[in-house]
Amino acid sequence: MDDHSLIERLCQQAIRINEQALTDLQRQPLTANAVHDCRVAVKRLRAQWQLLRPWLSRDDHRACDHTIRNAAQALAGARDTHVMAATLQTLASKADKPSRHSLSRVANTLFSDPQPQPETSHHQEAIIAFTRDQQHWQSLALDISDHELLVSGLARTYKQCRNRTIKAQGGTEPEPWHDLRKWVKYLLYQQQSLADQHIHTPCHDQALTRLGKTLGKLHDLHMLREYVLAQSHTI
Repeated sequence: MDDHSLIERLCQQAIRINEQALTDLQRQPLTANAVHDCRVAVKRLRAQWQLLRPWLSRDDHRACDHTIRNAAQALAGARDTHVMAATLQTLASKADKPSRHSLSRVANTLFSDPQPQPETSHHQEAIIAFTRDQQHWQSLALDISDHELLVSGLARTYKQCRNRTIKAQGGTEPEPWHDLRKWVKYLLYQQQSLADQHIHTPCHDQALTRLGKTLGKLHDLHMLREYVLAQSHTI
């Protein structure tokens, strides 16, 4: 049986996530799948920082969260373009014949390279961000009981998801739904991290996964719509 506390095991888990992301980033050329894996790593790490939010000052949490968020931003351009191209291709495949031709023409105009590589400078920025985040976890010294981590940390994420669900259902704007998507991912990744440590949580991962995918598709459609509207003069 592991004698380390839950917080110590979660710190070691975060360090391993950073190590894997750094290993992926060292491979050249950087594939779309590797970029995707690194962006998932960012979400997992941000979820763990959110789990610890009750014990971090506002400034400390913001500094840690912004550090790892920089990795996602550095890789966002290449990944977002790939996702938008794939989303448009999916729409085209399900459309009637006239619409399919129109959508294919738009795809060829806007996404001539559907799998772009991240710029070298951005690639290095991602490496720096993951390295700094790893250092944050290595130097973290928090004394939190296992029970307290669940009662205050995980319960806070449940509450955030509930509040954002109510807000999203009460309006028609896309932003609250995107915010809810982010917190659903946090909750899913927090539960998966705890499950890796043999901690049972009441919410089913399958239901959260389905909800996260549905909200993710909504986000992808909104991003594609905004991009097409912005580039409409080129079509």
